[in-house]
Amino acid sequence: MVSQNKRRYQEGGFDLDMTYITENIIAMGFPAGDLSSGLFGYFEGFYRNHMEEVIRFFEMHHKGKYKVYNLCSERLYDASLFEGKVACFPFDDHNCPPIQLVISFCHSAYSWLKEDIENVVVVHCKAGKARTGLMISSLLLYLKFFPTAEESIEYYNQKRCVDGKGLILPSQIRYVKYFERILTYFNGENQPPRRCMLRGFRLHRCPYWIRPSITVSNHNGVLFTTKKHPRTKELMPEDFWFSAPKKGIMVFALPGEPGLTEVAGDFKIQFHDRQGDFYCWLNTTMMENRVTLNPTDLDDFDKRKLPSPGFQVEVVLVDYDGSQPPKPKPDAASTDQKSEADSSTGTVAKGNNASSAEVSNKESARNDKDDVFSDSEAEDGSSKGRREKVSRNVEGTTNAAKETSSVQKEASAAASRIEKVSITSEQGSARTPDAAPLKSGVSSKSSSTTAPPPPPAAADSSMSEFKAIAADASVFSFGDEDDYESE
Repeated sequence: MVSQNKRRYQEGGFDLDMTYITENIIAMGFPAGDLSSGLFGYFEGFYRNHMEEVIRFFEMHHKGKYKVYNLCSERLYDASLFEGKVACFPFDDHNCPPIQLVISFCHSAYSWLKEDIENVVVVHCKAGKARTGLMISSLLLYLKFFPTAEESIEYYNQKRCVDGKGLILPSQIRYVKYFERILTYFNGENQPPRRCMLRGFRLHRCPYWIRPSITVSNHNGVLFTTKKHPRTKELMPEDFWFSAPKKGIMVFALPGEPGLTEVAGDFKIQFHDRQGDFYCWLNTTMMENRVTLNPTDLDDFDKRKLPSPGFQVEVVLVDYDGSQPPKPKPDAASTDQKSEADSSTGTVAKGNNASSAEVSNKESARNDKDDVFSDSEAEDGSSKGRREKVSRNVEGTTNAAKETSSVQKEASAAASRIEKVSITSEQGSARTPDAAPLKSGVSSKSSSTTAPPPPPAAADSSMSEFKAIAADASVFSFGDEDDYESE
């Protein structure tokens, strides 16, 4: 009833959702119908493999030579029903297991198979198709039946399903390929998880109807979600996704912070959208710091109603050792002290250097911002343009240093002149009644210049911040020389 496209075993009076992938590897649906698997599992026995029939089959054909591997995280049963030869390697349906779980499963199955040439392993999840396919395809690689993940998956799909559509979820296919790389490059040994900071996302060729909220999690729970983060929980997704300078690119990041969350090893990114959720599983050790995913690489994206030709998701990581502090924001107090010091050195020096100081402040403010999401370098069109830009920056830095030295000399000379002027003005203040109001006005103007502006309302601060960031193209750079050079 629920076998759908799966091949069934229909011999010797049996009719079971079960397939021999090899002579020693069997895939099957969940053995239901026993109260040990719960009330729901008991009633599933009316339309899934019934536990009694499954036991009868193995006692007849593989008595004492079989071991059952249960991959369900949502279903258990009494292991004594199979003479205690049951091993559990659980992970959730429509998801991926930890890499170590795949390795441990292959070690266990291999150990059982090599004990006796007649031993068989029986692998099942709930439907006995996708999760079962991930593990069996990995086992076929481990046993050297096939040299590549593609060949192993194709063989399993043809054996298990009449239409060849058994293991089709992109993330689960990706994890079989991860396991192939572990066998090829690391001799089958799992590697320590690489610690990274998830910087943010780009959506390429993104239509206006895709503005998802985001949840990042691992096998231990949620790491980050826009629905609960203090800077995004009060905003609609339309407000925290902002347009990059390049047409059709939407960007999400947290300006001024090192990233969204630390990730190490396996992690899941889920995009919650009105047209339907889509998601993917990745592993930091098995991927580059920047990966671009097509719709065929995203789980459940094909179930969405509206087409999105050319759509891509770019995930950006940076190496992280846990000691990197957040990028510092300009300190308001030190800025005020600097302003007061500058005003005390005299309006002459301040006036002469106002334009250069303003340019310098703008440049430093731009550098203080999160420049990992800027496309400005890419718009130069070539690495030559970027080299010219770097050389101009170096020249500007040298000139700025020279100007700073001359300004300091002028400031010290002006300071001595201003002392004399201030003494003279104090002596003349008694004779000039209008001097006090004038001085008061200048003083109040100066204080209003140095005083920090009142903080904005809490409800509008996040949105105004994101709008300000969106207006500045410099925040859209990933900060590397190859940023979008291919485009």
